[in-house]
Amino acid sequence: MKKASIRRDDHLDAVLRGREVLADAVREQPTTHTVARSIRKQRVTLARWWIAFSLAVLALAACGGGKRSDTYAKATQAQEQCCENLQGDARADCLKKIVRVSDADVQKTSINQQQYACVVEHFTCDAKTGHATQASAQQQYDCIAELEQ
Repeated sequence: MKKASIRRDDHLDAVLRGREVLADAVREQPTTHTVARSIRKQRVTLARWWIAFSLAVLALAACGGGKRSDTYAKATQAQEQCCENLQGDARADCLKKIVRVSDADVQKTSINQQQYACVVEHFTCDAKTGHATQASAQQQYDCIAELEQ
């Protein structure tokens, strides 16, 4: 009888040990890293950083790059596009009324760039007249007046 009871106990010990081994394996699985898994993780992280960097560079380029953009050119172009809504002599007259600076060095001075930045920021086209709306013109004037203070 003793032999049978020992056998039963051995079987239960083996089952118990087997469950402990499985439980340990399951518990350790999320924290155990293989070399391949680690390399994959590094590649994914590197790819994410590369994508983020690429998007940042594209956004910066779309906004005019790291240097200041030419606000004189942007403001003049916005006014010209507004005049394009008109036909015939009204269009030609509108284009003539756009204030232009012929000297490229004067266009690039900081005060001109700041003033034309106000025009770019606040310009709203009135398609009927080809000029800025009254509210837009007032905002441009207020912005330029603040620069002079």
